[in-house]
Amino acid sequence: MKKKLGFTLAEVLITLGIIGVVAALTAPALVQNTGSAQVGPKLAKAVSTFEVANETMLTEKGLTNVISIGSVDGESISKSYGDVLCDYIKMGFYEEGAGDYGTSGKKFQIRDYHGDDIKTKPNAVAYITNPADSGAKYLSKDGFMYMIFLNANPVDQVVGPPHKQFRGHLAIDINGTSNPNVVGKDIFAFLIYNDGSVRPVGSLNWREGNDQANDNLAWKDGPRDKCNENTVTTGVTCAGSIFENDLKVIYQ
Repeated sequence: MKKKLGFTLAEVLITLGIIGVVAALTAPALVQNTGSAQVGPKLAKAVSTFEVANETMLTEKGLTNVISIGSVDGESISKSYGDVLCDYIKMGFYEEGAGDYGTSGKKFQIRDYHGDDIKTKPNAVAYITNPADSGAKYLSKDGFMYMIFLNANPVDQVVGPPHKQFRGHLAIDINGTSNPNVVGKDIFAFLIYNDGSVRPVGSLNWREGNDQANDNLAWKDGPRDKCNENTVTTGVTCAGSIFENDLKVIYQ
């Protein structure tokens, strides 16, 4: 008797059903992994763009440090510096203020890694919103939000040359104003140094000359904030984790 080739309709439907179930179970994890894989490269691009713009600005203006830009017409030093930097990086002024984003009455609140209002987290607030200085936010053509908070004077004791003095904070949102607006997921904290370079919070010797701060906020095992394979506290040290793990997100 000649055997029939191919599959029956019932067999095809059962196979498609199994494929659908497997896809439903694996797709969310695949999407999450793909998204996590994009975080490091996007953040590295945002940092590189910022540092190159600073280097070019200082060179062209014959300056040795970012604080030399000074303050203009009563503006905060953060905005005066950011406005000049706009000539060297494709970005525009977005707003002043801290703790959220908002234009035309619409607000996007910044939250910590677990979804709490960042302003209730004292370990993180200085590196993300810095209430002592309202700062200034700039939105780039690449879709990055740069939140700049400069200090007029060096913040802490520094071992080394003056150009390595810590001058302020920089928070980068790699999604601009788009969600989730969460520290450690799309918002990351850095320090700005006199020479325009930045250093991720939580990385090795991230706050040069201040051993206590380095020890307290270390991404791997800091007593005040962590961002490792097992624990994420507020998310403020996750920038250090990413840059010291080959631009990979090792935390979930």
